[in-house]
Amino acid sequence: MPTPEPTRRRSVDRRVVVLAIATLVAFAVAAAARVTVDQAVAEYGASSRYSTGAASGWTPFDTVNVVAGIGASAAGAGVLLFGATLVTAVRRHHHPRLPVLLGGTTVLLALGAVVAAVVATSATDFATVSEATIVRTALAGLAAASLPSVALAALRARARR
Repeated sequence: MPTPEPTRRRSVDRRVVVLAIATLVAFAVAAAARVTVDQAVAEYGASSRYSTGAASGWTPFDTVNVVAGIGASAAGAGVLLFGATLVTAVRRHHHPRLPVLLGGTTVLLALGAVVAAVVATSATDFATVSEATIVRTALAGLAAASLPSVALAALRARARR
């Protein structure tokens, strides 16, 4: 009688893959919204942002604001999903170097946020300041989202010793 072969353990769990795909989709929506807002604002020009007349209903600039809000919400969801993906990966995989890898990545994200903050404070034009501030906020958010997975990986590594 043939014996069934043991099922090989997957290198990446399906739950991790689903969370990673959801993270990428959220960041893609945020990036698409950012591009849409940048293109729309460039088409309208600075003079259409401010009006001395009374507000009259829904304007194209209101639509751009809604798209920007959707993009910001998608970016926030992406950061939360990023953290959840890392925690799920740590829970499912027990690699001995995982705490070092996650800790090093978190430190690099935090250092990138500091560099972006320095660039933002030393820049003289508004576009550079706003872009560097966005990068700083994104890197700091990703670093903060990865802290629970770093702590979990460190606790697991310590418990194994």
